[in-house]
Amino acid sequence: MDIDVGTRATLKLILLPPGSLLIMLLLGWLFARRFFGRFLILLTGILLYALSTPVVLNLLASQLETVPPLTSHHIANTKADAIVVFMAGVRRHNPEFGGADTLGPMSLQRLSYGLFLHRQTGLPIILSGGSVKGDTTPLAQLGSEWLRQQAGVNPLGVDSLSHDTRENALNAAELLRARGLERVLLVTHAFHMPRALLSARAAGINAIPAPFGFESSPPELQGATKLRDWLPLAGYLGRSYLMLHEMLGLAWYGLNQR
Repeated sequence: MDIDVGTRATLKLILLPPGSLLIMLLLGWLFARRFFGRFLILLTGILLYALSTPVVLNLLASQLETVPPLTSHHIANTKADAIVVFMAGVRRHNPEFGGADTLGPMSLQRLSYGLFLHRQTGLPIILSGGSVKGDTTPLAQLGSEWLRQQAGVNPLGVDSLSHDTRENALNAAELLRARGLERVLLVTHAFHMPRALLSARAAGINAIPAPFGFESSPPELQGATKLRDWLPLAGYLGRSYLMLHEMLGLAWYGLNQR
């Protein structure tokens, strides 16, 4: 079931923070004289606090980051034919670059890890990522330029047409088939890897997951929380949003597979 970009944005506003929290707060204010309204205001405050703490971020991330990172042994002995990087995020209208679009932090992080794997294995890189709303420079094009200018690496293939993870996988699969490649290292953030891997394998890609950027604590540190882990910080609310966004994406993926 496909929905347009505008509908997706509306659903995210309703279902995810901070939009969902603002809606709850507004409803609580409208019904403040009733128990229901006061309960909503209290619940909003609790959720705002919880989602802004490291301990809750760790809890959310641990539900998603189920694919372990590649070890040096796996990297050295991979039998992959290429590295596929799913891009994510653009910065618009950067005055220091004459108003041009540039790669956002998450895209740069994914490119950096893909480049690291390229240096370790010598495998070619394929980039996948377009313009979500069609009003920015395609991510894969920006990534291709960055690799050439900053690292002297020419990507083997560039998909600048995909709008989401599912299209990343489908378009990357076409690029791989056209080049006779079968097995790839799939690069994306650890919290995004489950959905990326499901999409890649559904598209017929023989993918070896190469997650990075883990938000959850290592198993040996699980449960070893400190007082500061319960203190709210603004940055953690945004990172918790990413986890909830991914959970929503997995649920949507599951509904579309029925």
